[in-house]
Amino acid sequence: MYQALYRKYRPKSFDDVIGQDFVIKTLKNSIINNKISHAYMFFGPRGIGKTTIAKILSRTVNCENPQNGNMCGKCESCLKSLNSVDIVEIDAASNNGVDEIREIRNKVNIVPSELKYKVYIIDEVHMLTTGAFNALLKTLEEPPNYVIFILATTDPQKVSDTIISRCQCYSFKRISVKNIVLKLSEICEKEKITVDEKVLNMIAENSDGGLRDSLGILDKLSSYKTDKITVEDYYDINDMITENELNSFKNSILSFDNNEIIQKIKKYSDDGKNLIEIIKQLLILLRNDLVDYYINNNVDKKLIVNSQDLANLINEKMFDIKKSGNPKIFIEIMLLNYVNIHKNISQEINYFPNNENIETEKVKVDKNLSDTTKQQEKNNIIKHETIKDSNKEEIYSVNTEKNKEVELINTSNILEINEIRINNVLATANKQEKNNDLKLIESLNDYVFDQKIGYIISEILNANLEASSSESIILSYEYDSVVNTNLNNIENITKIYNDKTKSNKKIAIISKDNWNKIKKEYINNTKNGKKYDIIEEPELIINKTQNNESNEQDNPLDLFKEIIEIE
Repeated sequence: MYQALYRKYRPKSFDDVIGQDFVIKTLKNSIINNKISHAYMFFGPRGIGKTTIAKILSRTVNCENPQNGNMCGKCESCLKSLNSVDIVEIDAASNNGVDEIREIRNKVNIVPSELKYKVYIIDEVHMLTTGAFNALLKTLEEPPNYVIFILATTDPQKVSDTIISRCQCYSFKRISVKNIVLKLSEICEKEKITVDEKVLNMIAENSDGGLRDSLGILDKLSSYKTDKITVEDYYDINDMITENELNSFKNSILSFDNNEIIQKIKKYSDDGKNLIEIIKQLLILLRNDLVDYYINNNVDKKLIVNSQDLANLINEKMFDIKKSGNPKIFIEIMLLNYVNIHKNISQEINYFPNNENIETEKVKVDKNLSDTTKQQEKNNIIKHETIKDSNKEEIYSVNTEKNKEVELINTSNILEINEIRINNVLATANKQEKNNDLKLIESLNDYVFDQKIGYIISEILNANLEASSSESIILSYEYDSVVNTNLNNIENITKIYNDKTKSNKKIAIISKDNWNKIKKEYINNTKNGKKYDIIEEPELIINKTQNNESNEQDNPLDLFKEIIEIE
């Protein structure tokens, strides 16, 4: 009967294990020096050797003639330990109740029948119920001297601190790509598997540091192809797209081609491709572009701004994509929303042409301004023109897409007003008002694709509603750069929000980090009896100046520090 590669090549001794050098060295030394603990906790990602090492440890501690911390493999105990009633493996995922743990507790006092130690290996221990943990606690604290517990988990945060404190804990690391490739090459040679070296690297990179997953992919490929395994075979079997197609997909997004994005996603879906894997591929490609730029400066500077934002978005939404009931629709909406926002920003500064062959252009700014003035204006200036909403006789101030003279608006007291609004919301925050405002914000989805105000609607939808009062709301954003941009456009955001929701609310904008600090301070203050008084809000002061000149600047990325965060 055929045996899967991950079972066939499972390590038999400590010396066979790769990638966990610290753990192996410590365990071997504890055996050499006869300092064996009564309880161990192994934690780390799946497929990296926790259970395997637990089994090796359980046999090694029972070996009659250990050699440099390894079992001899020849003595009677080593032979019996291959299939002994004294080594008990329990899957806590399916045996997580109080009764199962009580049964262990009842049997603990029975001495080993064949070996020196009775070893209990409890895998996925975080799945135990609270009652089961409590039942295990006393036994784990004071077991008989012939009992050893080895607990393994991928999620130590869910394990009770009282359990962890009674164990000798070992953190297992993801195995490096280099070590995985070396192991795969060794196995391919033994199994007479002919494979392109690039495929081994791709397997290692996509297995997230897990050797077991790597062996599973190699096993599947060797069954799929009897002759040489190529990169194309790897793409086919994992329902992924080729490098050329991936670059084309990326360029469609970065050139803001909505139609092509939708067509490509439809084609991938119709061809049976795994859209989640394709998005993972895209994230890795964007990551490589960023590394090339920041380390080697090999990538077009104009591409890197939107590449970084796109990478951040995918990384943030990956969990939601995986859990979505329909990943195709989720991905389509996510990318269309991204394009809608960034297309407006990019056209506003005439920086990204709307085509795949993006050519280098120089960004022009006024060199006559002092450094201080430049930075101040970057943080406080927006371009604007007035347009008329076709549905209503309302005039909005929106970002221009034309190359012409524009006004620069410096809202000099907006920060003061923003702080006052936050204070006033905290003074009169109301949960019912927040629930009502959440519904109103959700209704704004109807205006996302409005060519005139869609990008502002998207900015509101992308925010988190933190608190509401009868007069104001607080919106938070992940990045300070987005906060700065939207603060400078707060009049338009407020006007459009109120027009479309039939409200009369003032809006305050804050970063997520600052909101968490303010919220914590608010809770502490209210516990100590402090009350927040309503502060009268001053009028918004707007100073207008003209900007008619533009010259070259060597570093175009400086212009975008309020759009992206540059390390």
